[in-house]
Amino acid sequence: MKFSDILKSANTNLWHNKGRTILTVIAVMIGALTIAITVGINNGVNNYVSKQVANVGSKGLMEIVPAAATGQQADGPQKYEANRGSATDQQNITPAKLKKLKAMKSLKDMQPVQDMSIDYVQGPNHSKYTIQAQPPVGINVDLKRGRQAAKNGHSQEIVLANEYIKALGFKSAQQALGKTIKVAASSQATNQRSIVTAKIVGIRNQSIIQGSQSIISQALADRVSNINQAGLPAKMKQNYYGVTATVKNPTDANIAKVKKQLAKQGYDAQTFQDQVGQLRQVVNAITGVLIVFGAIALLAASFGVINTLYMSVRDRTREIGLMKALGLSRGKVFLIFSCESLLIGLIGSVLGILLAAGIGQILNQLAVTSFLKGLAGFTLVQFTLPSVVAIIVIIMLIAFLAGTLPARRAAKLDPMTALRYE
Repeated sequence: MKFSDILKSANTNLWHNKGRTILTVIAVMIGALTIAITVGINNGVNNYVSKQVANVGSKGLMEIVPAAATGQQADGPQKYEANRGSATDQQNITPAKLKKLKAMKSLKDMQPVQDMSIDYVQGPNHSKYTIQAQPPVGINVDLKRGRQAAKNGHSQEIVLANEYIKALGFKSAQQALGKTIKVAASSQATNQRSIVTAKIVGIRNQSIIQGSQSIISQALADRVSNINQAGLPAKMKQNYYGVTATVKNPTDANIAKVKKQLAKQGYDAQTFQDQVGQLRQVVNAITGVLIVFGAIALLAASFGVINTLYMSVRDRTREIGLMKALGLSRGKVFLIFSCESLLIGLIGSVLGILLAAGIGQILNQLAVTSFLKGLAGFTLVQFTLPSVVAIIVIIMLIAFLAGTLPARRAAKLDPMTALRYE
């Protein structure tokens, strides 16, 4: 008996009792559907996060701030030491600290992060809006229109978050490009407000990493910072909130080593990958729980496979006895029933994945017009060939294992006893 004959026989026998087989296939399909949708969502979210991290900056780019500013210093109360300076000095990077950081051979492209504050921005409709903005220190943003803000030179430019377009009085992103808006900032010492102009050179897409933050050119950041610091003592003007730098050889091991070196010096260093790590953990935890539910559904379906094949063995006892009497080996009898269980797994998993693909398309369309609106390039449910193949193979393996008990029973039947079975 050829393998093709065994497959043909298994397929024919499987549909002798259509109702029982269909119910078992549906049970497998539900488990496959749950797991496929869950894996698709996990793929979609993690793929979007990876693209956002890639857009933001290189792997080795990190933000370095004093641990005292983030609350990451050693546990428990710390004894005061006169030579450590004031609390403000400990929470900022002074010129001396900056010089020491720049001397680290493992870091390059170090730039101070200015502590600056914009009061509001004002467009052609004269409405005033508060805004969160930062200079382009080592980062790039995902653009809807235009270009990145200048990192060098004297141009006062801004890459505006998309939601500010209509709020400031522009009809579209294209119309806003090249136009100027007013940027207001005040002195921390005198509270005197100054107005400067900024040219809109780009419109950015919304991001789950940087939210609705706008990006301003280094020249504009310097101007705003000078306004904020006007009237302050010279010592306070020279302090920075933190610095950005890039690890020269950004392997995981080197990044971890640099973090340890910085921690010993009293700094907290984070890459953009670290900043989105918690988001990934939350997504993986949620999808992990859903996969467990899918696994429970598959476990229930495996009992259905066992029941279906046990009933099939009982119904075909005399047929099995006849086949064995005619010379069919135990191994081939086992193979026939194993193929039946594999077919149940294959049909159920394929139907589940096809249904998941259809539901995924509907979910993606709903997401784009509702809760994911504005997040360009975010496809909520994504299926990849490796994940689809893995789901099918795993479900077929589970079905095969479930079918081994009835298959072994069929293989061990004594032909004479089976032929006398009523």
